[in-house]
Amino acid sequence: MTISKETARDFLVNYQDLNDMRGLEGYEGALAYMQRVRCIQYDPLDVVGRNADLVLQSRIKNYAPKMLEDLLYKDRALIDAVDKVLSIIPVDDYLPMTRMRKTASDDLVRILGYRGSLDALDVADSVVEHIRINGPQTASKIDIGGRAKDGSWGHRKISSAALDYLYHSGRLGIRTKINTQKVYDLMERLFPEDITHGEDPFPDEHEFLKWYVLRRIGSIGMVWDRNTGAWIGYHIQNAHPRTEIIHELVDDGRLAEVRIEGSEDTYYIRSEDEGLLGVPADRNKVSFIAPLDNFIWDREMTEEIFGFRYRWEVYTPASKRQYGYYVLPVLYKNSFIARVEFDKHRGTAPLCIKHWWWEPHVTVNDDMLAAVRDALHSLSTYLGAEDMGDDALMKETIT
Repeated sequence: MTISKETARDFLVNYQDLNDMRGLEGYEGALAYMQRVRCIQYDPLDVVGRNADLVLQSRIKNYAPKMLEDLLYKDRALIDAVDKVLSIIPVDDYLPMTRMRKTASDDLVRILGYRGSLDALDVADSVVEHIRINGPQTASKIDIGGRAKDGSWGHRKISSAALDYLYHSGRLGIRTKINTQKVYDLMERLFPEDITHGEDPFPDEHEFLKWYVLRRIGSIGMVWDRNTGAWIGYHIQNAHPRTEIIHELVDDGRLAEVRIEGSEDTYYIRSEDEGLLGVPADRNKVSFIAPLDNFIWDREMTEEIFGFRYRWEVYTPASKRQYGYYVLPVLYKNSFIARVEFDKHRGTAPLCIKHWWWEPHVTVNDDMLAAVRDALHSLSTYLGAEDMGDDALMKETIT
């Protein structure tokens, strides 16, 4: 089928629940979103919240970071895992991701060899036994095997490298986190035996890839088959097997091909999501989009469909940045209207806008300003911050 870019934009906004289409709210809303997309990316940087929290805050009414913490470390409905780099996934994807853990741990062995830290593998069993006897531990509390040979690369302690390997291979899990510091424990203490010792449900790599490609498309909503940000990660970043799998899923009727007017590429959506095509994303809502949000995982595709070029400049030297350190795209209905950089937020201090850049094509109106005000209020509430104040101050800040 052929659709307009407007229809494609509406589809992606609605699929990603950025326009309150499903009315997601609170703990249950956060869980419902995770059950749809199966993965959000984790990043420890915290300016106005970490990436995973910002993803949920932009979609979930009355969201608070404790909800994600409870889903991960109290109720264990979610789990930290390697997926699209470091991610958070539903716990029922843990066994299907068996191959992912094997690939990630094998890759880590290669990295340890490059860094001269293969001694970590020799002390791994001792580290596990230490945690078995002494209970959950942070890396700072364990020192087995001495110092790494080259402290400028990776972990300074052999035991810390061993913890990393044990975590990626699935022998250790995360009991909780103290800020960003992992507290490790044995997986069998954290999850039932059918999860920790169950068998890989896929008989071969081909069947795993069919499941994983379909799942990755569901994490975004619509993708193209280019080697771009949509396909970052083990197993699917190589174009040849991935393209064959995509064509097979189309033949099976599980994927639908979509052409977009003005674009030369073919796009793919899950057949079950075709009903969202043609549904307007016209609610009067503004969302602040996290830098590693599923919605903009594929920045080249975002530029193609939305006409919005975004680069995360957090690792770009200050003198070479076009905008700022931690800049969030601002979405209104189905268009990007601005970019915002907030000052680092602490405690209950008021939310402070450092820079606001309107996109050149935007004509600002009262409805748009009202939606910006509501989004700023929602972000302030999520942060536990004092509100910015009256409309006059808000308008002055962003204009």
